[in-house]
Amino acid sequence: MEPQNTLFAYGTLLVPRIWRAVTGCDCPSQPATLPGFAIYRVKDADFPGIVSAGRKSKVEGRIFSGLDEETLFRLDTYEDEFYVRREVTLLDAAGNPVESQAYVVPDRFEDILSREPWTLEWFREKAMDNYLFRHGF
Repeated sequence: MEPQNTLFAYGTLLVPRIWRAVTGCDCPSQPATLPGFAIYRVKDADFPGIVSAGRKSKVEGRIFSGLDEETLFRLDTYEDEFYVRREVTLLDAAGNPVESQAYVVPDRFEDILSREPWTLEWFREKAMDNYLFRHGF
């Protein structure tokens, strides 16, 4: 997989309804883990950001493949300005390294994150209905 044609999703984009609304496609995906990063809620928000963290930290998500320029443009438009889409090294379900891209919060913007971990379960239970309504999904 070429990094420019893949994306590691770890937050709201893991919800199929949101992924399809943003990208307009059902791209192939598989589980993946991003080692060396941690996931936190953005302050005063219901969505997450990831930042570099210790070696023992990891973020679970999915790697989506077969992305074209239009899909990446749509994803870039969906994400907030403080994220940077950059290359990262993931581990696929078998533990093999895979090069991909992910939206990461750079160190200079790290103060926008709370220290409250973000989980998909929390999002589904506490915030998803409001999020879907606000974004017209």
